[in-house]
Amino acid sequence: MLKVKILLLEPIHEDGVRIIQQFADPKLAQNATEPAVLEELEDTKGIITRLAKVTATMIDAAPELQVIARHGVGYDNIDVEYATNRGIPVVFAPEAISLSVAEYTVGMILALNRKMMSADAAARSGEWVKRYHELVGTDLRGKTVGLIGLGRIGGEVARRLHAFQVNLTYYDVVAYDDLEQAIGIRRLALDELLKESDIITLHAPLTEQTRRMIGRREINLMKQTAILVNTSRGAVIDEEALVEAIKAQRIAGAALDVYENEPLETTNSLVQLRNVLLSPHMSGHTVEALRATAVQVAEEVRAVISGQRPRYIANPEALKS
Repeated sequence: MLKVKILLLEPIHEDGVRIIQQFADPKLAQNATEPAVLEELEDTKGIITRLAKVTATMIDAAPELQVIARHGVGYDNIDVEYATNRGIPVVFAPEAISLSVAEYTVGMILALNRKMMSADAAARSGEWVKRYHELVGTDLRGKTVGLIGLGRIGGEVARRLHAFQVNLTYYDVVAYDDLEQAIGIRRLALDELLKESDIITLHAPLTEQTRRMIGRREINLMKQTAILVNTSRGAVIDEEALVEAIKAQRIAGAALDVYENEPLETTNSLVQLRNVLLSPHMSGHTVEALRATAVQVAEEVRAVISGQRPRYIANPEALKS
């Protein structure tokens, strides 16, 4: 019996591929752009994507499609509404990268607070004298850190920051009573959090409610010495407003792993700002996390293909269609 075809829009860890090979024939797309992918979809039963978009046009081009899988936590690069209308479940892997993203977030905070980028450049260029003035950073201890979103990743970030003896606050539509009691984190209204925090770190999913939730008004509420960190989704921040605020020294700086449009263009104004730390959407990229994500997403795809209910599904109503 011929195995079903699972199309990988981008490479995944070999352990995930091995699992897929047990029940299907995994094929890596030569090009993840829509025009190129359309040619490969006619006999495809499943699609696995990382950052590449899965559009309504692509879904229509795959008459045998049974499942779409997102290699990661968010799934805003997939037309979930259209997939639901077609009765196609969208599965994802929310657990695998939480610890890695949390560690990376703390690392970005420390790097920005202690001016590590500038320190590296000074050491390489022999400008040791900068250590007395330009490279003097600030301690993390005693600072107020506000987390926007306290789900899986936000919660892990809070637990790690607790060890630095910071004052923890959070804004979320859901109250996390257990974590509040465990580490003393306080729940605040968004405006209050923005006004009080020395460091603000974003861990919210991208929805219509959270799109550009940090805009000019919100940035103007922040302290002039505050820094903004985003390892969630780029469109949660109004990038134009952020660039304006940093240029005007309205806030002290930002650390960004995600952007409104990816990959980040080298002409983007963010690239020209000295007090902004940038990375190419890689906060979950560790050997351990990439393996775990690939394995988890492969198991989710196997569940759907074999007629079982997946553990993590973005559109459970699709299963009723």
